[in-house]
Amino acid sequence: MKLTQEICRQFYKRAEMTEASIKSLGKESEGNAYAFAEMAIHRGLADRDVAGMILGDSLGVTYLNLYKTLFQDDVLALLPLELARQYQAIPICQFGETITIACTHPEDKKVSGALSRILSKPVELLLCLPDELNAAYTLRYQSDSKIDDIVISFDFKQLSSMTPERLVELRPIIEIAESLLLLALKENASDIHIEPKEHDCVIRFRIDGVLSERLRLPVGLAIPLTARYKIMAEMNIAERRIPQDGRISFQTEVKAIDVRVSTLPILHGEKTVMRLLGSLTDSVPINLDKLDILENNLRQFKEVLAQPNGIIFVTGSMGSGKSTTLYAALNHINKPDINIITIEDPVEFEIATINQVQVNIKAGRDFNAVLRSILQQDPDVLLVGEIRDKETAQIASKAALTGHLVLSTLHTNNALQAITRLVDMGVEPYMVAPAIIGIWAQRLLRRLCVHCKIEDHDLDVAQLQHYFHWKNPELPIFYKPVGCEHCNHKGYKGRVGIHEFVKIDNTIRDYILQGRSHNDICNYAYSIGFKDLRFDGFVKALQGLTSLDEVIRITADN
Repeated sequence: MKLTQEICRQFYKRAEMTEASIKSLGKESEGNAYAFAEMAIHRGLADRDVAGMILGDSLGVTYLNLYKTLFQDDVLALLPLELARQYQAIPICQFGETITIACTHPEDKKVSGALSRILSKPVELLLCLPDELNAAYTLRYQSDSKIDDIVISFDFKQLSSMTPERLVELRPIIEIAESLLLLALKENASDIHIEPKEHDCVIRFRIDGVLSERLRLPVGLAIPLTARYKIMAEMNIAERRIPQDGRISFQTEVKAIDVRVSTLPILHGEKTVMRLLGSLTDSVPINLDKLDILENNLRQFKEVLAQPNGIIFVTGSMGSGKSTTLYAALNHINKPDINIITIEDPVEFEIATINQVQVNIKAGRDFNAVLRSILQQDPDVLLVGEIRDKETAQIASKAALTGHLVLSTLHTNNALQAITRLVDMGVEPYMVAPAIIGIWAQRLLRRLCVHCKIEDHDLDVAQLQHYFHWKNPELPIFYKPVGCEHCNHKGYKGRVGIHEFVKIDNTIRDYILQGRSHNDICNYAYSIGFKDLRFDGFVKALQGLTSLDEVIRITADN
């Protein structure tokens, strides 16, 4: 599609792009409207939905964002991947006799005619962007049956006569390893567990925070599969007696996905756990206003982000969405007149207008070394991926006391524990008290499936009283999961955050300097209106975003 003056005018009007940006991208895209739109989206100059609608309107067709689309697997299977690529199209769903297809050339009558003949049904073509289509090809055509087909055709007799170095180069092993990663990405899994047992190899995925068995492979595949991932992660495949850690940059047609790999010797071999950092769909909004944050917490958080110096901590357990919140915070304060530098391990999201540093321990580029160097780079805002030790905490505190705004993370169960955590690390209270300006804590709960949730008429009043101190005889309306095809019959799909925030005032600073107990600080915080994670979860349950059982499950230790 050619980039016309009318399309440029619509990007100026509806996407609010500047004339300079439009002119620059017009040259860079060489007059290709698709390339122009994708550049504008990836550089944060235009919203994807707005850009897609502008192109769709120029063709007189409807735009469909494939990153937000639900696919009917039986309809998808009607068009083989080879033909889908040939016509740059992908089936979405079927209503009556008509099949809806997303395509990069929906205006082309030859394409619609060919697809209609292949499928033997009338078709309706909608517009999608090329990067969305490539991501859909990568993910949607993955299935456990594809892995099963590779396993069935595999000759296990050859395994016993091969060295580990030769095993990992076998085409079936490579295909199974890649297919397993892609299947996990398709199903939005955060972790893959490969567990060799006596008679088979169990594969489990953690989806929406819950671990469940996904498939079983022959036990003979455990060693070569683990060895393949070790090679990809630059680990020692000959060493099976000690735990190892590594990292894979898994390259797909769309982008590279960072995967952390950990192996552990167990009874029947090595257990491998892989954490997938990021996704192909970029489905997480990097915007504070779109993270389901309650108004009071959001207002206070933005107030401390506006301060010129001090430390703001984002705390929570591993996998609780801390990085997403930090990036959203950086996006909120990011302006052309400030210098933002991050130190991360790894860099999970790339932001073009921010200077991001990847930690490299082997090269001597650890958090402490980078942090000391960065202070010579005239930063206004620093993001330190994690405070792991006393030295990093002290350098960050000094930076906060010398005119820098510092954002970082700590692993604590709640916000107020961050204070005692720093003191326990060995940071003196006289440095902690003036440096900290705010502490944020969060967890992730499973989000109720919007297609099948129903009102919960079987509320446990005793639970309401025990966990939420409910005293009103009139019970509010809550919802519970049921399960349907949209959520794989689990009743939940996706996750929603619950949050708590403490804005550090002079009284809390005095308490820190006086060495007052954690309970004293908590009691004071509650007395001035502090609302904890469980309260936030209760409100999210009232809003129908999650269930009471899920709130209790996640906050039972608070």
